[in-house]
Amino acid sequence: MTVDRDKARASAAIAAPVLFWLVSAMMFGYGHLTRVAPGGMVDALMRDFAVGAAALGNMTAMYWYAYSIFQIPGGFLLDRYGPSRVIAVSALLCAGGGLLFAYAPSVDAASAGRFITGAGCASLYACAIKIAHASFDSRRFALLGGATILIGMFGASLGQIPVATLIEIDGWRPVMFWVALAVLPLGALIFLGRRSPPRARDGEVLRSRQLFALMGKAARMRQYWIVTLYTMTIAAPAISFPVWGVAYYMQVLGYARPEAAIFTTVALLSWAFGSLWLGWLAGRLRRRKIVALSASSVSILGWALFIAFPGMPEVGHYIVMLLVGASAGGIVVGFVLIADICPPRAVGTATSISNTLVMLVSAAILLIMGFVLDILWNGDITDGVRIYSPFAFRMAYLAMPTASMLALLAALSIRETPRPESSYT
Repeated sequence: MTVDRDKARASAAIAAPVLFWLVSAMMFGYGHLTRVAPGGMVDALMRDFAVGAAALGNMTAMYWYAYSIFQIPGGFLLDRYGPSRVIAVSALLCAGGGLLFAYAPSVDAASAGRFITGAGCASLYACAIKIAHASFDSRRFALLGGATILIGMFGASLGQIPVATLIEIDGWRPVMFWVALAVLPLGALIFLGRRSPPRARDGEVLRSRQLFALMGKAARMRQYWIVTLYTMTIAAPAISFPVWGVAYYMQVLGYARPEAAIFTTVALLSWAFGSLWLGWLAGRLRRRKIVALSASSVSILGWALFIAFPGMPEVGHYIVMLLVGASAGGIVVGFVLIADICPPRAVGTATSISNTLVMLVSAAILLIMGFVLDILWNGDITDGVRIYSPFAFRMAYLAMPTASMLALLAALSIRETPRPESSYT
């Protein structure tokens, strides 16, 4: 009987961190769904709120602004109090922001809803990384980092074709209402993982002064900022692409909304599996730099083909979406390198700072694209929606290969510092 109890306790000890990581990763996937969902309703939002590309881009970017602003405070709270409380509060913020967006009477109210949702999603990836870093060895940590992105991209894919199809049937407001409510039962699952990994290696709660000292040490490392530059420029183009991607395939290439959403969904799913594979490869090879260089090179190739050959056959567009999506999986390598470089007890805050800059670059790309589209708009309007020319879209999308070039330059400057093996299994 005692043996059976010991076996049960051992199984529970193994399952608890896995369950805890899985719930945090699912929340991260929900955050991605809310992030990309406006891309499937661009024309409806422009028509209902009577705004152009720049105003719509600013409203959509409110998510990124909040995500960026609350990354560092969220990471600090994560390192200070642990993931459970952070994830529970995140679920409440996502629900409140989503409901405000769904019932928004104006673009300002919709922007406020997006801002609140972005604040709720700010620390979800850092939570998953913190749990994986504290509970698993280096190889499993790299794999789980990729698996977290995979789950996030599955969430994003749900925000494309399914959301676009439902909007065609029932309109965007009812759809976003149910999306907002869906986070509540998901957030409640976090309490199944009460047996979370320790917040610090020595089991003690970090004091504010200790945490600031650890982060100061990381901030003085040149490599930390080089890796952060790589992380934000390899991922930002793919993060921002779905917002205008559906509109591009509808207006320039003439696809219906559900068919246009297939292309962005392919990119997101490719990002999902690319993240898992690159995370596994980085953990297996222990040569993060080679993986980072490969991802940035493929990103440049994919975006160059996308801009240079808009009239390519449909299969060509699918191949390009596979390239740009898979290359964005290089963000996993960036976060693994950050965990290698930084003090273990400050991984949550360090990851949040880097993720802040990822989101700021993503928001900047959205704003640049919206500004360029409006500057080059020739005045065409159909059913209250501005129609932009193929040339305008091509000029706006030049931001993508530019970011990829910066990622390649950063990857060339990376020096690897292998992380010591964790004592956790």
